[in-house]
Amino acid sequence: MMRDGRFVVLLFLTGALCLGAAISSQADTGKITKEARETVETVKKYTIQQKEAFQRAAHEELTAVQKQIAVLQGKVRDMSASARADLQESINELEKKRDMLKEQLNKMQTTTDEKWHVIRSSVETTIEELKDACRKVMSRVP
Repeated sequence: MMRDGRFVVLLFLTGALCLGAAISSQADTGKITKEARETVETVKKYTIQQKEAFQRAAHEELTAVQKQIAVLQGKVRDMSASARADLQESINELEKKRDMLKEQLNKMQTTTDEKWHVIRSSVETTIEELKDACRKVMSRVP
C-alpha cells in the first residue's frame, strides 16, 4: 500500500518537474512573489498574535502583584509603628518596581510589532524581580 502511495507521489513530482520546465520564468516569478507576500503576511500576523498574548500575560502578572501589594498595605495598618515603617519601605519599593513595569508595558504597546521583542526581555526580567520581591515581603508579614 505504501509503495503505491510513493509511486503516485513520485509520478506527481516527475510530472510537476516536466510541467515546470515548460512554464515561463515570468509566471514563476509572479508565483514566487505571491507566495513570498503570503509568507510575510503570515509571519506578521503571527508576530502580532505573539505580542498580544505576551501583553495579556504580563498584564495578568501586574494585576496579581497589585493585589498582593493591596493585601500588604492592609496588613501594615495592624502592625506596630516600627514594623509598619519597615514594611512600608518595602511596599514603596514594590510600588516603584510595579510602576516601572507599567511604563515598560506602555512602551511595548506603542512599539511596532517588529520591534516589540526588544522590550520583551526587560519586561520578563522586571516581572520576575517584582514577583520575587513580593514573595520576600509577604514572607516577612505574619
